Amino acid sequence: MMTRSIKCAQGLLALALISGCAAEPSSVPKAEAAVATAAFRYGTAEAARHRPTTELTGSLDPVQSVRLGFDVPGRVQRLLVNRGDSVSAGQAIATLDTSIAQGQYEQAAAAVVGAEAQLTAGEANFARARTLKEAGAMSEQDWSNAESGIAAGRAGVEQARAAASVARANLQHHTLKAPFAGIIQDGPDNAGIMTGGGTPLFLLDDLSSLQIKGTAPEESASWMAEGLEAMVYPGTPGATAGVPAKVLRVLPSLDVATRRLPVEVRVESPPASLKAHGFARVVITGASDIDAWKVPRAALVARPDFCVFVAAEAGSTPTRVPVTVLEESGDTIIVSGALQAGAQVVLDPPHTLAGTAG
Repeated sequence: MMTRSIKCAQGLLALALISGCAAEPSSVPKAEAAVATAAFRYGTAEAARHRPTTELTGSLDPVQSVRLGFDVPGRVQRLLVNRGDSVSAGQAIATLDTSIAQGQYEQAAAAVVGAEAQLTAGEANFARARTLKEAGAMSEQDWSNAESGIAAGRAGVEQARAAASVARANLQHHTLKAPFAGIIQDGPDNAGIMTGGGTPLFLLDDLSSLQIKGTAPEESASWMAEGLEAMVYPGTPGATAGVPAKVLRVLPSLDVATRRLPVEVRVESPPASLKAHGFARVVITGASDIDAWKVPRAALVARPDFCVFVAAEAGSTPTRVPVTVLEESGDTIIVSGALQAGAQVVLDPPHTLAGTAG
């Protein structure tokens, strides 16, 4: 009985030793990883050249636009233009009733004449007083009074002239003029309405040029510049004909909220197909080609941003390389990123593949 127990114990010990030798924790994961990695399919990254383009959208605004109203309150006496009329810079658009303002100006002008007449008489008296002072026939007090009187007379003339200038300006403000050439887009239907000072009555648009203010992707900042060629497409469905334009301005800082590049594009002498205040799409093209890479479309991954997985050699752990998609064409894409010619990119990588940081 004892001999049998010893044999059982020896058998269990041998089994434990065999199990211990078989348990190499690193061997199985390595084998599995090698098999999984070897199962990848690979493509090749090729050097390419690309003419960069980007799109932005926005509203087509007139190069100049302003809402016009009288600086003073009153009743509109005459409308000199209609909606849709073209006006030149300085052209009268409308007038207010000037009966009160005209009377105030005439009163002020008459006050100037009266003040100047009083000054003329005062200067004659002052000249006589000077003669008496030089002859020693006038006291110092009387001479001081004469000097004060002539100073007050001169001040009275200046005050009257200032009042007349204000009255004349007030009268001129009863005529509304266009500050620049353009088209009357909006205005009242008839005269006789009352208006307050500063109340907008007309909308004047300068349609000689149209401009779009939009934002481009941050990566376009490396090639975006003033003067670049652009094409503007109307926002109407089915519109395919573009209108030539140029980049007018590229602001030096990104938009704080969107981290996009503010860009302004201008269309000179726009055709009838482009309407002011309408929606439009702009395509901007770079001035020259830039270095890029051509890779199979199957290599592109978006987790969470665009990237490809690059392997130094078959069976090695892939490296994750962020890229920017520049152009798509069939089964290949053009990208920018930290790639090298001949780099092996993983095709259709599984979603579980994380790779190492590039």
